[in-house]
Amino acid sequence: MEKNPQIDKNEINLIELIKILWEGKWKIAAAVVILFIASISYLSIKTRNFTAITEIKPESSLAVNKYFVLDNTIKLANIDANTDANTDSNLNFQKITKLSLLNLYIDILNDKSIFEDAIHKLNFLDASQYSDEQKYNEAINKLASSVKILTPLINNEEEGNFEISYHTINFIYDDFKKWKNILIYVDELANQLVKKKLLEDYSNTLSFLKQSKEYQLEDLKKLMTNVLIDSDKEMKKFEMDREFKLEDIQTKIDNTLIDYDRKIEDRLAFLSEQAAIARKLGIDKNTIEIQSFGNNSVVTNIKTDAAFYLRGYEAIEKEIELIKLRDNKQAFIDGLLKLEIEKRSLDQDKSVERAEKNKVFLDSLSKLEKEQRKIEQDKTLERIELAFKVTP
Repeated sequence: MEKNPQIDKNEINLIELIKILWEGKWKIAAAVVILFIASISYLSIKTRNFTAITEIKPESSLAVNKYFVLDNTIKLANIDANTDANTDSNLNFQKITKLSLLNLYIDILNDKSIFEDAIHKLNFLDASQYSDEQKYNEAINKLASSVKILTPLINNEEEGNFEISYHTINFIYDDFKKWKNILIYVDELANQLVKKKLLEDYSNTLSFLKQSKEYQLEDLKKLMTNVLIDSDKEMKKFEMDREFKLEDIQTKIDNTLIDYDRKIEDRLAFLSEQAAIARKLGIDKNTIEIQSFGNNSVVTNIKTDAAFYLRGYEAIEKEIELIKLRDNKQAFIDGLLKLEIEKRSLDQDKSVERAEKNKVFLDSLSKLEKEQRKIEQDKTLERIELAFKVTP
């Protein structure tokens, strides 16, 4: 009997609890309503961020086919350049393909400045929320840097197979419409920049090749001018050498004639002296010993130490007379004929050697002129320029 009161104290009195709750029902109801309203308000105010994933797909084959004429023109030009012995390099034009256009587009996006421009132009951020322009620009740069350009994993053996996956633009934000406007702006601007880059690259390459063509023509003109100058120099040198040789030969001829006259003068003086001695001694005939060996063989034995006047004045004076009667003294000059033959040879061969020398220079000049005409008539760059103008 003593345990019952103790048990009653530990048990929960439901009636009392219900009574207490009933008395405070309005407070509980008010608290629940307040919590519900607060939750609704929070959910309505809280921004919901999302991750926008935008795939970047390459140009279609149909679009890239519009560059076929240009690529084919460049290919044919390179074939012609490779078959030309005077050309040792290809035309440095980049082939336009799906991959090249896509890579150029991705490079422009990776610069991120294009996103900064879009965020600024489209008022993506509220400038009034920042204390100064520097803070505003820093926020734009930070937001643009958060844009991720992800590269697909492509097997090297399957390079160019963009059906596996694509480059993507990943961005976390809470306003779908604003971000879509940014993407539209960025895409339009990126395509404009791709076109501008292609135009600049091709224009620069064309300008460089045209300038190279002009330099080639200038070099050829200089070479042709130098050939003509060298030809004149060589011909003048040739003529001068020829004149010098002719002068030398003529000098030898003149000296030979002078020497002959001096020899004849000395000879006549000697003979006159010997004839006078012979007359004085009364030697009219040749008294130099003559030995006869029979059989009609006669040998004159002339002693080397015998005086010349022993020949007799008749023979000596006759020799003097004959020497003085000579009309053509050239016939009696030793070596004169050889010199005259050499002189005549130079005179007669002059035209032949000149023609041979001229032929060498004319051949060189002809080759240079042929190369000049070939470069001037080459319309490869004009065809490439025309093919590029019809591309997108």
